[in-house]
Amino acid sequence: MLDERSTITLNDVARRAGVSPMTVSNVINGTRNVRPATRQRVLDAIAQTGYRVNPLARSLAGGHNRMISVFTPKLNRPYAAEVVQGAAEAAERLNYDLVVMMLSPNSTSDFSMMSRLSVGALLIQPSRQAPWFSADLPPHVVSVDGPSAHPLTVDNYGGACSAMQHLLTLGHTRIGFISGLEAEPDIQNVSTSNAPYERNDAHERFRGYRESLARAGLPLLPDYVQHGDFTKGSGERAAKTLLRLPVPPTALFVSGDAMALGALHTAQDLGLKVPGEVSIVGFDDLPMATASRPGLTTVRQPLLHMGEVAVQILAALESGTEVPPPAPFPTELIVRESTARP
Repeated sequence: MLDERSTITLNDVARRAGVSPMTVSNVINGTRNVRPATRQRVLDAIAQTGYRVNPLARSLAGGHNRMISVFTPKLNRPYAAEVVQGAAEAAERLNYDLVVMMLSPNSTSDFSMMSRLSVGALLIQPSRQAPWFSADLPPHVVSVDGPSAHPLTVDNYGGACSAMQHLLTLGHTRIGFISGLEAEPDIQNVSTSNAPYERNDAHERFRGYRESLARAGLPLLPDYVQHGDFTKGSGERAAKTLLRLPVPPTALFVSGDAMALGALHTAQDLGLKVPGEVSIVGFDDLPMATASRPGLTTVRQPLLHMGEVAVQILAALESGTEVPPPAPFPTELIVRESTARP
């Protein structure tokens, strides 16, 4: 059912307050001094009518633009939700409006329009196959896990090495790996390929897995490498393949928490004790990692902080401040109950 408040206009507020529409606009935008008594009448009228300020309409009308656009291909993924939450908190502190859009691979016009209307844009894990992505991105664009003039990344390789070192120190020598995206078709070449994955974060996590095995003097077994897409379902499918091998791994390093929880549930469905018979390590430290039973050992990346920093960079760029490329954010291994000695 249509919300009646969506039909309330600025003119309706002006009539209720007994002032001109321009006065209402001045109160909303804070563009001119308005007498306290008049300002209170306008605020009361806004509350009584339920009028909602539309930041996009305000920008189109030529008002003071304080809008930042956020583009993400999948808002329902916990990773993106964490980044958006951090960006929203920073935007509120800095008095910016945040508009979040799910960007399909062919949304060229939407991206172009919103980039022009906003003071800046935040891209979360943009697809490199999208047609608009090959074009030159505007300078006021910050990306998380994607190229731009101001990319925000974490130390994926270091985080993967810390996860592997944890499992190796516990005594595991049969360690399976679930990647974030599809590898090259010839899995036999996975141990020598320099870039087996489309996404840099997935590649760096695989590199940490591969090189940690090499440093420990252990072979990389192609059968121990399975591929997912950062969803819980793909983790379940990959884990089922790994744990049904004739000689299954005693531990799994999984490239994302959602997949790791899928792997954990699959192990339990197969009657395996976690961590008694198989240990599992994730990557992200999403809120779901603490809610699982057992609690998930995982590599924490500061997603909330990355969203905050993205907005801070965009605010600095709007003010004309030069911003140097940020260094990769550090990761931290969080040890919980899903890992133990084999």
